[in-house]
Amino acid sequence: MSKSKSEFQIERIAFFSDAVFAIAITLLVIEIHAPVFSLEISAAEAFHEFLHLIPEIIAVLITFALISLNWRRHHQLFGILSGYSGRLITLNFFSLVAIIFLPFSTAFISKNYLRFVNDPIVLPFVVYSFNNLACAFFNYLLFRHALDPKNGLVVPDGETDAARIKLEVFYPVIVFTVTTVVGCFNHFIAMTCFALFAFEPLFIKFMLRGKDGKT
Repeated sequence: MSKSKSEFQIERIAFFSDAVFAIAITLLVIEIHAPVFSLEISAAEAFHEFLHLIPEIIAVLITFALISLNWRRHHQLFGILSGYSGRLITLNFFSLVAIIFLPFSTAFISKNYLRFVNDPIVLPFVVYSFNNLACAFFNYLLFRHALDPKNGLVVPDGETDAARIKLEVFYPVIVFTVTTVVGCFNHFIAMTCFALFAFEPLFIKFMLRGKDGKT
C-alpha cells in the first residue's frame, strides 16, 4: 500500500529531526581533545594528564543520556502522529535548536570543572541547566500541541493516554527550572536537585488522581 502524502511528510520531519539528534550526539565527543604526549613525559605525568579528561568524559555520557531521552520522546510522538501542521513544524524546530546547543553547554561545563570547588563560578552550570530546560520546555510545547484533540494530529486509539504523556514531558521542565534557579546561587545544591526525577511517578499519580473516579 502506498503511503499518503501526510504520512510521507511526517516521515520527512522525523528523518530530518533524527539527523539533528545524531549530529548533536556526535559533536559531543569531538569536544574531548586527546592529549599529545611529548617524548620527555613520564608515565605518571601522562596518566595525570589523562585524568583531566575524566570530567569531560562524564559530562559527555550524561548529555548523551539526556539527548537519548529527548530522542525517545520525539520517537514516541512521531509514532502516534497521523497528521502535521505548520505550528508542529515550528515547535519541532525550536526543540531541535535547543538540542544542537547541548554540545556547547556540555563542553562549557566540563572544561571549567576546576572552578567548581575553589572560588566557584556558577555560570557554566547555569548555562548547561538552562539549555536542558529549553530542551524540556520546547519538547513539552511540541507534545501539548500534537496531543491537543482540536488540532487533529493524533487519532484517538484508546491506548494513548494523552494526559499522562503531557505530564511526563512537563515534569523535566519543573526539574530543570529548579536546577537553573538554584544553580544561580549554589551549583552543588542544584546538582542534588536532579534527584527530583525520582519523584516523577508520585507527581504523575498526584496530578491524575480522581481521573478514573478514584481519589
